[in-house]
Amino acid sequence: MINRQFTLAAYAEGVPTERNFTLVEAPLADPGPGQLLVQAHYFSMDPFPRLRISGDASVAPQLPLGSVMIGRGVGQVVASQHPDFPVGCHVAGELGWQEYALSDGNGLRLVDPALAPLPAYLGLLGPSGLAAYFATLRQGQPKAGETVVVSAAAGSVGSTACQIAAIAGARVVGIAGGANQLAFLQSLGATPVDYSDAKNLPQALGAASPQGIDVFVDMVGGSVHDAVMEHLNVGARIVLVGTIANYNLGPGEVDTGPRHLYRWILKRVRLSGFLVGDYAAEWPAALAELASWLRDGRLRYRETIFDGFESAPQAFASLFGGDNVGKMLVKLLRET
Repeated sequence: MINRQFTLAAYAEGVPTERNFTLVEAPLADPGPGQLLVQAHYFSMDPFPRLRISGDASVAPQLPLGSVMIGRGVGQVVASQHPDFPVGCHVAGELGWQEYALSDGNGLRLVDPALAPLPAYLGLLGPSGLAAYFATLRQGQPKAGETVVVSAAAGSVGSTACQIAAIAGARVVGIAGGANQLAFLQSLGATPVDYSDAKNLPQALGAASPQGIDVFVDMVGGSVHDAVMEHLNVGARIVLVGTIANYNLGPGEVDTGPRHLYRWILKRVRLSGFLVGDYAAEWPAALAELASWLRDGRLRYRETIFDGFESAPQAFASLFGGDNVGKMLVKLLRET
C-alpha cells in the first residue's frame, strides 16, 4: 500500500503557497511492537506550523526540508501493536500531512465519535478549545460586567474565547474582517469590529468599548494590538496567544519592539505570554467543562472544511487571509 504525504519543499517567504510543499508517495509501513497505524480523516489547519517553515531559523526551530509537514489530525486506528490503542478506535493528535501516520502513541488521545463529531476534537474539544479556555479564564480572568476584546475573533480559538468570556458575564468585543466573519461574531452575541479599516480601528474600538477594555486576548499583534492599547483600563490583563500579523513577514521585518511600556506602567497592566501546554495536567477537567457547555447550548462552533487531501496547502494559506470562519479543516474521509 502507498501512503501519500506532503513534504516541505522550500521555506516560506510571505504567505505559504503550493510551491512550499511536494506531494509524494511512500511505502506504507506496518506497525511494530508498541506502534499503531492511523488512517487520517481530518487535518487541522493551525497558524503555529507557519513558524516552523519560516526561512528565519531564529523565529522557531525549522522543520527540515523533505520532512512530512507537521499538523494535527484525527483518524482511526487500522493496525496496532499498542495495548492502549486497539484497531477501530479513534484518536486525535500530531499526525502530519499524510493519509496514514505510524505512531508510538505519544501525543495521541482517544476520542469518541459517538459523543461529538470527529472534527470537534480538533477544534472546540481539542487544542483550540483548550487554548481559548485557559487563555480567557485562567490568564484573562474576566469578571462580570468587564469588557473583553478578542482579536482573530472569528477563528476557532477566538470564537470560543468570545463565548467563554460571555459565560463569565463579560461584555465581549470581537475583532475580525469581512462581512462573513462580522456576521458570525454578531450571531455569537459579540460586538464586531472590522480590522480592515486600519486607519479608523482605534476609533471603532473606542465606540465598541465605551467603558474601556479590561481583558485583551490577542492572537494577532501588530497594528491591531496597538489600537487596543489606546483603550486599556487600569488593571487590564493582556494575554498574548499569538502574533499572526508577523507570521508571514520576512527576516528583519518582524515587529518586535514593545512600544507601550509607559502606558502599561500607567495602567498597571498585567501582560502574560500563553502556551496551552502549560496547563496539560488540567486538560481533562477543561474538556469536560467545554463538553458540558456544548451540550447545554452555551457554546457553538463553526467549521470551514476543504475537501480532499490535495487541498491542504490551499487550506493552510487561507488561514492568513480571506473571510473564513471557525475551525479550518481538510476532510479526507467520512467518519465511520
